[in-house]
Amino acid sequence: MSAQIRWGILGFARIARLQAIPAILASGNGRVHAIASRDEAKLDEARKLLPDVVGYKSYDDLIRDPAVQAVYVPLPNSLHHQWVIAALNAGKHVLCEKPLALDAAQAREMAAAARINGRLLMEGFMYRYTDRTKQLRTVLDSGELGEIHHVNASFRFLLDRTGTIKTQPSLGGGALYDVGVYPLNLLGIVTGSQLPIACHAEAEFADGVDVNTSVLLRYASGLLATLHCGFNAFGQMGAEIVGTKGRLIIPDAFVGEAGTLSLVTAGGTQSLPVAATERYTEQFKDFAAAVLEMRAPLLDLDESIRNLEVLDMIRTSLKPH
Repeated sequence: MSAQIRWGILGFARIARLQAIPAILASGNGRVHAIASRDEAKLDEARKLLPDVVGYKSYDDLIRDPAVQAVYVPLPNSLHHQWVIAALNAGKHVLCEKPLALDAAQAREMAAAARINGRLLMEGFMYRYTDRTKQLRTVLDSGELGEIHHVNASFRFLLDRTGTIKTQPSLGGGALYDVGVYPLNLLGIVTGSQLPIACHAEAEFADGVDVNTSVLLRYASGLLATLHCGFNAFGQMGAEIVGTKGRLIIPDAFVGEAGTLSLVTAGGTQSLPVAATERYTEQFKDFAAAVLEMRAPLLDLDESIRNLEVLDMIRTSLKPH
């Protein structure tokens, strides 16, 4: 059998049950060694799913387990900073769900902990592993779009579950943190190391969190970007990148299903086929391989920090004037 990473999972959240655990099992280079939950019923559910798993009632006990090599953090956003640093200080590699932190300052502290402890830390943006994103990068690298002047990206859905952490401000809820970070991350693929020089954002709020947000960003290059997110209206997901020579249309920008992108140039419209991708499986496989091979994973921390710097600008713009 090839080498495998022993994973520990903090919490038994929906994303852990429905996405992370199946992905680790399918990855080939990882297995779920331990799960921590303060809820005994959830631990019982985990043991039924994974009979050999070690169950812990304490997150501290899991990260102290010497058998655990890498920790997956799917906790509420407000807990990422605390538990990522705790896991890194315990000598574990960490894959943390997006957003990595609530702000850039927290992310810098997390990156410093990774560096000091000589461990890998990556923000979990599973869509970055899809064939759809690879096609996007291929088009950008080809120069077929010319000089980019506009990016428009959206991710919204109708939230029909009550009591979710997505609507609790104390836990880092809100549309920006939940789905707005996806359009922002995609914009970062286009803009690279650039930061915007101006930002204007407007939002609709409910129960202390943003539920419908639009953002306008301006860059020194002249690029204008519009980002939209929310969870109080019918679903919308997609992106459009417009340059001097062409336009790339990316339907369903953040999913792993098969589809097509449309590249529009003076020569006409070209359909670019996209293959289906098990995005979570590819993410966990890459991170485990990075640990085993002692190399960097796909997403680097400089990018995560830079995107959070932009998110800080957006959140500042949303504060009452």
